[in-house]
Amino acid sequence: MTSEVGQGSCFTVSLPWQPGLAAQEAQSSTEADRTMQQSSSVHSNNLGTVLLAEDTETNIITMGDYLESAGYRLIYARTGRDALVKASEALPDVILMDVQMPEMDGLEAMRRLRADPRFASTPIVAVTALVMPGDRERCLEAGATAYVSKPVRLKQLASLIRELMD
Repeated sequence: MTSEVGQGSCFTVSLPWQPGLAAQEAQSSTEADRTMQQSSSVHSNNLGTVLLAEDTETNIITMGDYLESAGYRLIYARTGRDALVKASEALPDVILMDVQMPEMDGLEAMRRLRADPRFASTPIVAVTALVMPGDRERCLEAGATAYVSKPVRLKQLASLIRELMD
C-alpha cells in the first residue's frame, strides 16, 4: 500500500494462481451451481412461481435471492416486453413489475397483461422508485393489484406475496 495525503491511496493485492487448479475449480463450481439450481427448483416449487420484471441487477439479485430462499420459484424478465413473453410461457402466480424499464415500461406491460384473460386475476405488484403524488394511483389504474416503493423491504414483500397468493 502507498498513500499520499491529499492524493489518495494505492493498494496492491497478490493472489496465488495455478492454471490447472483454476480449470478444475471452474468445473466443480459449474457442477455445484447445477446441483443448487435443481435442489432450489424442487424446494421453490412449494410456494409458487413469481415473475420478477426488473432491469437493475442489484435489485434482481437482492429480491431474487431472498424470494428463492423463502421457497418461491423465480422467473426473470429485464424489459416490459420480455415480461409479457415470460408471463405467457410460465403463467406465474404473482408478477413483480418494475415501472421504469427499457423497451416497454411496466405501466404498459401491466395494461397488456390485464387485457389478456389469462392474467385478469393474477396479482401484479408494481415495484417502483416512483413515489410522487399520483404515482400509486397511476400504477393501480394500469392494473397493479398492489404498489411497493423502493427500496423494498424484503420481509414485507414476501408477506405481501403470501397474502396475494392466499
